[in-house]
Amino acid sequence: MVFFIVVPITFGGFANFLIPYHIGSKDVSYPRLNSIGFWIQPCGFILVAKIAFLRPQYWRYYDKTSYYFPLLEKSSIRNEIEFKNNSLFSNNFLTQYLFNDGTLFWKGKIKNKFSNSKEFSGIPFRLLFWKDVVNYPESFWYLASRVIKARRKKIYFTKCSNRTLTTAGWTFITPFSSNVKYTGIGAQDLLLISVFFAGISSTISFTNLLITRRTLCMPGMRHRRILLPFITISMLFCLRMLALITPVLGAAVIMMALDRHWQTTFFDFAYGGDPILSQHLFWF
Repeated sequence: MVFFIVVPITFGGFANFLIPYHIGSKDVSYPRLNSIGFWIQPCGFILVAKIAFLRPQYWRYYDKTSYYFPLLEKSSIRNEIEFKNNSLFSNNFLTQYLFNDGTLFWKGKIKNKFSNSKEFSGIPFRLLFWKDVVNYPESFWYLASRVIKARRKKIYFTKCSNRTLTTAGWTFITPFSSNVKYTGIGAQDLLLISVFFAGISSTISFTNLLITRRTLCMPGMRHRRILLPFITISMLFCLRMLALITPVLGAAVIMMALDRHWQTTFFDFAYGGDPILSQHLFWF
């Protein structure tokens, strides 16, 4: 609301129209820079809207790879399993060695026979063939197609929790926003990037408008012989405050991203950080 509605409408809309008009200028100082700031703003807004289209993990379709690959390495038929150019489907491997549907479709675990490790149950082989992944229910077509047998029956599919769509609120409360343990990789990262884009757009806008007020005003304006309307004075005052606040907010967002993905501890109390620091930076 604040980053993508209040600030763009107030300073990107009214300020861009009223300030040049009230100071006697035909346009802002840097029109192209102003256009760049205008188009950066929708980039951040699109990232926020993208959160609604993130695909969370509603269903668990297969076991972890740590379950499958040890069995594959022990297999006496390891040389026949080459996952290149879909060679698995070009020989008689399926008919010779696969004894149940659990190899290609998720089914309840059966008792594995480890003699020669010829029988596998758990992870479907088809997930290893990325060229044909669009044909599998684990891909985008799982959402688009309603004719897939596995999706209609949902046999042996299990519900699982996922933090992909979990966020820490618009104030980015730490340590929830700075730790992937609380907010999974996904929505929170998109919010951090989108606010960073909004900060860049705001920085370009207020810099352009302040320079416009300083350099393109009519002669009597510089010595206060002509009084500006109060709305323009308030906008210029808010732009000066934005010049102080926006870099600090951008720094806080970058610090959160570093804490999430680069193992820094700006907001981790256990390693000498301060969770309240982000609130000081945000409300500065």
